[in-house]
Amino acid sequence: MLCLTAALCLALGSSTSAGGADDGTDRPARAPIVKTRMIAPGVRYQKIVRRQVPLKTYVLTLDLSKKITLDTALADAALPSRRPLTDIVRSAGALAGVNGDWFDLGTGIPAHAFAQDGDLLRTTTLGGTGFGVTRDESSVLFENPRVDVTLTDTSTGRTFTIDRWNQGDPTVGELAGFSPLGGTAEPPPRFACSVRLLPLGEPTVAEPDGVNRPYVVDVARCSEDPLARQGGVVISAEPATDEAVELLALEPGTDMRLHWTAGWSNVFDVIGGGPLLLRDGKLVGICNSQCGRHPRTGVGVTATGKILLVVVDGRHRRSRGATMFEFARIMRDLGASTALNLDGGGSSEMVVQGEVVNVPSDGHERAISNAILVLPGPDPGE
Repeated sequence: MLCLTAALCLALGSSTSAGGADDGTDRPARAPIVKTRMIAPGVRYQKIVRRQVPLKTYVLTLDLSKKITLDTALADAALPSRRPLTDIVRSAGALAGVNGDWFDLGTGIPAHAFAQDGDLLRTTTLGGTGFGVTRDESSVLFENPRVDVTLTDTSTGRTFTIDRWNQGDPTVGELAGFSPLGGTAEPPPRFACSVRLLPLGEPTVAEPDGVNRPYVVDVARCSEDPLARQGGVVISAEPATDEAVELLALEPGTDMRLHWTAGWSNVFDVIGGGPLLLRDGKLVGICNSQCGRHPRTGVGVTATGKILLVVVDGRHRRSRGATMFEFARIMRDLGASTALNLDGGGSSEMVVQGEVVNVPSDGHERAISNAILVLPGPDPGE
């Protein structure tokens, strides 16, 4: 069989012996059409077309040792958040981008843990795998993150555990946090006891892991009306609880330190997905409720540290899509040693230099919640 490699033939759906076509006939198989262009130093774009399967695959290969940066981006400044990928890429001045995590269609809330430029968007009870890159672009992480948030009175050392972050109102025994990223989709609650914290500086790397940011107590009170964030964060508790008493004891002017962590050091950007497709070159637990043949988007890393952003078209006659198993094999044959499946279906999209290069299955761009972007230099948000 004439393919880039024998493994690629298998990954792209061949079930015939060498020399045969993919349609079960004895006609010679045709090699895939591969078009390659360099977008910028360290950024290579490829379009791979298999005509007999049929299947179209789009690949961005990134060398982060060059002057490029991988970034996560929410579609808008705050929730609710949904825009076409071309708008997200253009607003960020990015070279390229792909769609990111699943999201709620109404609010744009990502399904898994998500952070951008050191700001945590939301905690979640959903499992899955997180993907992150260290701020110096030297290390890539694929883990199952547990996001923890704490607030510390720096004068006394008293630490409060924040049970949920932009994830609904607190219940009895809980503290809930609400940041500007939550927007109107996750507002501070009514009929609560709350404290407002105003920022004193930017996010910084915490040791041994996570992110710190300094705040100062502005006001603490109980009210039937929500306490406005006013550019800061609001921490709330149910009235007449121990948590409410502790919040109300915080004096205005008290310095506080907010800390969040996904268990990773020097990581400001986190995005989630699932299932994990590859670990150390081996296929892992790759089947879930979406195991059928669909458009796919994924992110992977090679043994030499290069990043792969991959989109497979589906649901139309020129590209049938890939099952989860096929997608894992495609990622492996493209060189990934570890790879993660992202949102697929009508959300699967790749934009390169402002142009949609694939064929979204909806027939047009879908408004999505979040994305992975390739920036032409350092991340201005950090």
